[in-house]
Amino acid sequence: MEFRSCLDVAMALGLLDSAQLDELQVRLAEGEEMISRYAEAGMSMTEGCSLEQELTTIKQQAQPTMAQLKENDLIVQRENEELAQVEAKIAELQASRELIIGLRDHAVATDAELKSSANQLLKVAAEKKKALAERKLIRARWLADMDSEDIAWRRITCLIWEMFSEGI
Repeated sequence: MEFRSCLDVAMALGLLDSAQLDELQVRLAEGEEMISRYAEAGMSMTEGCSLEQELTTIKQQAQPTMAQLKENDLIVQRENEELAQVEAKIAELQASRELIIGLRDHAVATDAELKSSANQLLKVAAEKKKALAERKLIRARWLADMDSEDIAWRRITCLIWEMFSEGI
């Protein structure tokens, strides 16, 4: 028979008054609560053992995956180092390229300046050659005229000779 029904029988027989019954019912509730907590603690302990076993199993199953993950991390680290080296080499090559382009541009500019200077020198040389040819012609005429003793012609050629001499 259940304890509550025993209390009801004791009350009916007059062995307990209502205050005593209330006190016993409170104690009964406290006892039931303690039993419930004890049962829960037992279940938790059982579950805890089970969880520890599951955790151990999971750790064992995860070990190969963790090892693979560590290996992958090492591979990624090596690849990052190689990538950094390649990027450094690219930067170095780009700097060299910029230097070469700068030197080439300078050489092109210098070439253009040299061509311009050469053209100017050729023009000046052509003008001097022409002037020298004219001088030779004038001198030859002057010498020829000296033989003919034409004084007026000599004066004109002397003036022209002086003009060309000053200009060149």
